[in-house]
Amino acid sequence: MSKFRFGKGLPVYAVISAVVIIAGLILCILLNFNYTSSAGRRVEVTYDAVVSIAEKEDELDSMCESAFRENGLSYSSKQTGVELDSQSLGETGVKAIVYNFSQNVSENALKNAAETIRTRAAGNYADAEINVSVHSAEGTQFYEAIWRGAIALAVAAIVALVYIGIRYGVACALAGLIAVLNDVLFTIGLFAIVRIPVYAYAPLLFAGLAAVLSLIFWTIQCFKLKENSKDPSYENLSSADAVDKSCRSSFKSVLLLAVPVFAAFAVIGLAAAAGTRLFFLSALIPIAVALYSSLLLAPTVLVPLKAKFDRLKASRKRYTGKQKASAEEKAAAEQS
Repeated sequence: MSKFRFGKGLPVYAVISAVVIIAGLILCILLNFNYTSSAGRRVEVTYDAVVSIAEKEDELDSMCESAFRENGLSYSSKQTGVELDSQSLGETGVKAIVYNFSQNVSENALKNAAETIRTRAAGNYADAEINVSVHSAEGTQFYEAIWRGAIALAVAAIVALVYIGIRYGVACALAGLIAVLNDVLFTIGLFAIVRIPVYAYAPLLFAGLAAVLSLIFWTIQCFKLKENSKDPSYENLSSADAVDKSCRSSFKSVLLLAVPVFAAFAVIGLAAAAGTRLFFLSALIPIAVALYSSLLLAPTVLVPLKAKFDRLKASRKRYTGKQKASAEEKAAAEQS
């Protein structure tokens, strides 16, 4: 930390952000996000493996895959299972093949494929009871909750920016705004690049989480900067030196808040069930982005902004001083 200087390296950080954001947005447009199978659509084929099509299960599977290919579909994963009796928990003999598809797969194409499977199953296995169903609304309430959460985080970020502008000045608010925009695009870009499985709308939620956490960390630094500005020794410091000295004094405070949050999400993610684990471990990315943005990017953006507003303040102060001196001279002249 002795040789590291806060508020320096803006071109480097700008290049890092630009590369991640541009590459991520291109991948997002071309490939979309890597949505987890539970966040997409699925086709279920159930049958009585003992009575109906014993020893023909591979043939049924091939028939289903052929129907998908004819409709331009490609499933992301496949599971097979056996139904259990609710009373005895013994096997009923009814099996299911579940084909999982991405969230952006056409529901009409899935329905056409399902109808093709039904028609061929009726012709090839006349006595078999083969049921084919398409599920595309699984988890709708969960996705709506994530979407609403993303909107709530966006509103929280706006409120935080307004508070920072009123409490700590326009320069700090503008630096925070740039950090927020970077956080949103940077987080979305990272999820598109690293291809971590996510639920629907989760990238937007994580982008909002990164923005809010970044503003919380940034508020701590702004508070320290304002407190330090009351020190007479800061009056003769340049904007770069003042930002560097304040960020050094607030560095530990930010880490004391960020590290426990990061550790808590990591522990919960590792100990939780699969669905919950996916959310909490993925949330480590926006926490890391928030630290990068608030500790490195925002201070480098603040330096030129603070210098600009300091010059305007000094110019206004000199103008006010000249007006006051002129008024005093005029009053003295009138008295004489």
